[in-house]
Amino acid sequence: ESCTSAEVVAAVDVNTLANEVYKHNFPSTLLWAKTIEGITLKEFDRLSFDMILMSPPCQPFTRIGLQGDISDPRTKSFLYILDILPRLQKLPKYLLLENVKGFESSSARNELLQTLETCGFKYQEFLLSPTCLGIPNSRLRYFLIAKLHQEPFSFQAPGQVSLLVLLEFAFSSLSSEEKNLDPNIGPDCSSKKSLPKGAFLFKLETVEEMERKHSQDNDSSIQMLKYFLEDENEEMGLYFLPPKYLLRYAFLLDIVKPTCRRSTCFTKG
Repeated sequence: ESCTSAEVVAAVDVNTLANEVYKHNFPSTLLWAKTIEGITLKEFDRLSFDMILMSPPCQPFTRIGLQGDISDPRTKSFLYILDILPRLQKLPKYLLLENVKGFESSSARNELLQTLETCGFKYQEFLLSPTCLGIPNSRLRYFLIAKLHQEPFSFQAPGQVSLLVLLEFAFSSLSSEEKNLDPNIGPDCSSKKSLPKGAFLFKLETVEEMERKHSQDNDSSIQMLKYFLEDENEEMGLYFLPPKYLLRYAFLLDIVKPTCRRSTCFTKG
C-alpha cells in the first residue's frame, strides 16, 4: 500500500453484481451504474478530482490478442477520457495508468502522450514486473505516471520507456533449436536416477529453463514465497486441483516450493 490518504469521489461500473459488492464494501462512496462515456463533462467537473487512476481494457493491446488498438470498441472509454481531459475546468494534478506490455507501441499510447503534452503534463513510462520490487511474481506491465507540476522527474527523461529486463523474458526469445533437451535432468536440476520412488509426473525442461529458475531462486533481492502464503491452519485440500485438471495442464504449470523466489500469472490465452 502507498499509505497515501485519499478519498474516492466516484466509482463507475455497469455490472450489477459488481456494483452490489462495491456498495456493500463502500456504502458512502458515490456509485454510478453507467459507462465511462456516459458521464458528461459537467458531471466530471462537479467531481473536482485531483487524480485519475486508469487501467483501460487490455484486450486491444495484448500480444496474444488481435491487437485491434484504437479500432477495438473496448477502447471507447479510454479515448473518451482523453477527449474530456483538455476540456475540464480543473485539470487533475496526477494521472496514473497501467496496462499490458504492448500498450507502449500502440496508437492509443501515442494519443495519450499527445493529450498529456497538450494539457501541460510531465510524464514518465515504465515496463515493470513485481520482481523489480522484490516480490516473487513475474508479470511484466506498462506503467505511466504523469503530473501537472513543472518540476521534472528525478529519474528517466520524459518520453523514454524505462525497461527493466528480466531473466524470464531474455530466455523466452530462444528458438526451439537453441533449447537442447536433456532427458536425464529432473525439474530440481538433479538426475532422474536420484528421484524418489512412487508415482510422480516428470516435467521435461530445457537446461536453459532450469538454469533460469535456479538463478531466480538464488536471487536474494527477491523475497521467498513463504512470506506471502496464508497460515496452514485451515483445510488446504480446498485449494487442491482435481487430478483431471492437473494431468491436463501440468506441463503448462510451474512447480514451486515456499522457499522459491518465483511465480507466474496466466490467463485464458
